[in-house]
Amino acid sequence: MKSETMRLVEKACANYGDGHCLIMDRACIYENDTANIRRCSYYEQAVLPADPTIEARYYALRGKTDNKPHCEQCGDPFERKSNRQKYCVECAVEIRKQKQRKYNREYRTKRAF
Repeated sequence: MKSETMRLVEKACANYGDGHCLIMDRACIYENDTANIRRCSYYEQAVLPADPTIEARYYALRGKTDNKPHCEQCGDPFERKSNRQKYCVECAVEIRKQKQRKYNREYRTKRAF
């Protein structure tokens, strides 16, 4: 009996053909149940988001409850608007205010002389 991960690979993975990964030129790593250590970045980024229930189980098996980035300030998961974003929207506003205050203090001390 095939696992739901393997059925998703067969149905939606563009790199899968005749039981082999066309990129790696070997058997697909998800064909056996010991694949919970190994990872396929193409599968995680392109195939897995097509089925949210399988995606949730996949990441839960790996000890990761979600695949969202976490804010460096508060630690909460958030949706990124760009690949360089480090903070959630609420924390980003506060961090920007802190940086602007610091810049203004330094500017005033330089201009005082």
